[in-house]
Formats: sequence, C-alpha cells, structure tokens
Amino acid sequence: MGAPVILCGKTEAVGTGVIASLKPEFDVIHFVMTPEAGAKQIPAIFKGEKEVETDSSLGSHDYSQKPVAVILGGGYDDAGTEVMMKAAAGIHPIPWLRPDLTKPAPPFGTPDYGKALVQRIKELLAQLEKEGKMHEEKVCWY
Repeated sequence: MGAPVILCGKTEAVGTGVIASLKPEFDVIHFVMTPEAGAKQIPAIFKGEKEVETDSSLGSHDYSQKPVAVILGGGYDDAGTEVMMKAAAGIHPIPWLRPDLTKPAPPFGTPDYGKALVQRIKELLAQLEKEGKMHEEKVCWY
C-alpha cells in the first residue's frame, strides 16, 4: 500500500480518477470536498483520530498512519487553502501541494487532466522526499 495522503477536490468524478492514478505509490485516505469541511476534518486526521467526519465515500479511510501530504486540486483558491492550513497549523507539519495553474495542462474535467496533474504531484513529492522537505508545513506548487 502506498504512502497516505489527503486529497482535496471539488468533485468526486475528478477525485475518483486522481485517486486511481495516485496508486500504487500513494493511498488517498481521505477526500475533502470544501475548505470548511477540510478545516474540521484535516486537523482531526493530523491528531490521529480514527473516526473522522466525511462528506465523501472516496478514500480508504485508513487513519492508522498519518498522511505525508495534503494535495489540493485546482478548485481550491488562496482563501480556501488558508482556512484549512490555519485550522491545522502546527499539529502535523507536512507539505500542502497546490496546482500551478500557469503550467499547461489538458482541459479540466478530461481524463488526461487528472493524469497530467498526478504526474506532476508524484514528481514533486519525490523531489521533496529527496531534499528532506517532507516535514515542512508550507505550500508547494506542482
């Protein structure tokens, strides 16, 4: 099983494809659908709680290990990201990955869109691991 991660997305349709593409390297343990939900759910997961409220059936819901990263989709803006990061600040420092929307990508909503972003996510996480930056609580752009 892959390293545990939290995925934040606006739609389960795109989320399903991203989760499948992240395997086998990463196991999405929780899928967050709104910044407000994330502000409640992510701190609970970071604290090691086993029963976490969820709005989505996506994800393995295996909270036995803490996540190594929070991955945000393109639907999360600066304000939404900030709400979640403030709520979870200092509990479990890990990178928060956000898409660089200035980089070229296939059209949003197409299967190729998710695959292209997952490739960038995997490359960034490998780079952070290599550089010893997996315990820094900051936004990293993919």
